[in-house]
Amino acid sequence: MEPTEEHRPVYDVIDRLAGDLPRVTGLRALRPRLVELQQRAHGVLFDDPHPDLVAGALAVAAEHRAPAAVAHYTALLGDDSLARAITEGADVDGRTGAAVAHARLLTRTPSAASREDIEALYGAGFTDAAVVTFSQAVAFVNQQLQLAAGLRLLAGGEPATGLIPTVDGGREFTLDVLTWHPFVRPIPKDELSEEHRRALRGKKADTPYFRTLGHDLAVLAERTAIDLAAFTSEGGLPRAERELAATAVSMHNGCVYCASVHARLAARNGLGEGPVRRLLAHGSRAVTGRRPNLVARFAAGLAPVPATATGGDVTDLRAAGLTDLELVDLVHCAAFFAWANRLMLSLGSHREPAA
Repeated sequence: MEPTEEHRPVYDVIDRLAGDLPRVTGLRALRPRLVELQQRAHGVLFDDPHPDLVAGALAVAAEHRAPAAVAHYTALLGDDSLARAITEGADVDGRTGAAVAHARLLTRTPSAASREDIEALYGAGFTDAAVVTFSQAVAFVNQQLQLAAGLRLLAGGEPATGLIPTVDGGREFTLDVLTWHPFVRPIPKDELSEEHRRALRGKKADTPYFRTLGHDLAVLAERTAIDLAAFTSEGGLPRAERELAATAVSMHNGCVYCASVHARLAARNGLGEGPVRRLLAHGSRAVTGRRPNLVARFAAGLAPVPATATGGDVTDLRAAGLTDLELVDLVHCAAFFAWANRLMLSLGSHREPAA
């Protein structure tokens, strides 16, 4: 599908991170609301940022081996010696060092995050609000870079490597309803303002997770809007396949809580409980049906850092009948869970806290 006059391309940071490809700009114009929201979220976090946010963002870019993103966040940091230390993987001292270490952990192995890692940020001088804002920034940039990687593949891709991206299942993944326990003090229910409720329109504002994210209302409002735009926009990829992509990415990242939520949504929206249970137990190879299997495979290939999906995966998806709009939706939904999983995993756990 080619952009119409109603879908006029707008150049922004995601275009820069994707390599300044006109085809990327044109594809993104199929979902103009998401173009607007991505740029707005970047502005909320980085138009007038604390240096620690930019240092964390640069650490994420370095882990993704994304030259355009390294250049972008190096310019925002404005400190060449610190930028070199971060991109070369050297240790950094003080509060910024704690921020960089946490950003590297969340990017490389988000499921390894623990309460002790949050305590390290507190020990370096972070407040509850600063922890939440920093976690949002690190998770958001991971999402930016997986979005950019997916869009590059759609725009022209890379040759097939012969490698098939997969994600493994396991006993830890379940359709059961789980409980999330925060590491950061949530805002008490009786302190939620009308502003909180506006920022969370469409979400369960009084849950511990969203009350934790409520420490930074500005970025929370943009995140909520991006989530709803990616998963509930009209037309394009069927909702079941959007949720299937979210489940596959969550499984790769080890977010058992997110995988349970979105596996249930995939089943409820048309995939069926049997196929979802096979995915959770046996991984993406067990997904039946050519098209769902390819959707899960491509999402699994966008989740690693750096991404392992290739142009060959896009070719297969097109052959299975996916349109440009459906492919753009798939990339947005998969990339969003680079953000959602890292927030869930860094700010709390589905496991009961130790007594």
